Amino acid sequence: MAEIYFDDDADLGLLKDKVIGVIGYGNQGRAQAWNLRDSGLQVLVGNREDDYAAAARRDGFQVLSVAEAAGRAHVLLLLIPDEILPAVFAQEIGPQLSPDKVLVFASGYNIYYRQVEPPPYVDVVLVAPRMIGKGVREGFLSGKGFPSLIAVHQDHSGQALPITLAIAKGIGSTKGGAVMSSFAEETICDLFNEHFGYLYSIRRAYEVLREAGCSPEAILLEFYASGEEMELARAHYEIGLWHQLPLHSQTSQYGQEVTARLSPEEEEQERARLRRIVENITSGRFAKEWTLEQQAGYPMWKRLRAQNLEHPMIVEERKLYRRLGRIPPEGEAAGSG
Repeated sequence: MAEIYFDDDADLGLLKDKVIGVIGYGNQGRAQAWNLRDSGLQVLVGNREDDYAAAARRDGFQVLSVAEAAGRAHVLLLLIPDEILPAVFAQEIGPQLSPDKVLVFASGYNIYYRQVEPPPYVDVVLVAPRMIGKGVREGFLSGKGFPSLIAVHQDHSGQALPITLAIAKGIGSTKGGAVMSSFAEETICDLFNEHFGYLYSIRRAYEVLREAGCSPEAILLEFYASGEEMELARAHYEIGLWHQLPLHSQTSQYGQEVTARLSPEEEEQERARLRRIVENITSGRFAKEWTLEQQAGYPMWKRLRAQNLEHPMIVEERKLYRRLGRIPPEGEAAGSG
């Protein structure tokens, strides 16, 4: 069973004399920088000169180049995208590292796939919020916090875990629970959640119900366009996936628990499909495919994105959202008039 740490397990005092460098001022970077500053810690931002750097200055942070921040800070929160980090690390961060600095990753990806290989004289840890940046900030302000996965990959100082917990506390996660994990586990679970096909399963269901004569409006409202799914997701979070079932009618409960079951043969086929997804991740095939896609300029992604946005379901979705007043009428710019 995974260890879970809370506020009483963490000591912010370990960071009181350390400068924390937040590398990247995007959604996560901004939220975590604010939370750390509000926790009474010394925070600076490392970012290239762009709109994000300007926003950080407006928010009252000292903003340096990534290389300058890496040289100045004792603890570095690496909050730039996975696909950009290897080059930035090699060119701007790695050369500035000195013994006993701490590298805090928010994703296991680059360590797991060895696309970033830190020197042996630094601590390498993981604090990976299971929450978007907006929720990281709101969880801190509300006092409820949010859960994170944490891990220690390299403990040069002998204090890597206490420092990890201090960072988790500083951003507000030990109020929601910092769950001990590993870089490998975080990567596998995160990628699997993105790869197992939720969006395509909804689209297949739409296509089958259209074949059965159901209207696009009824199907879309049933699956997500009504907002009911947001309330169900809240119930999953607050009560639990199966314990929320009594909130539904008995007909609904029977359908979800009995009718929706796969046959043993179908169940094994689906498990085999899911195992192939895991194997694609753990073998490194996905990482190689994604790297090649980036190097080629994203041709497959661009082609599929265009196809997906032209699919009849999305065409009908846009029509419905216009009729409901959620997006402007076709040809009218948002905010015009």
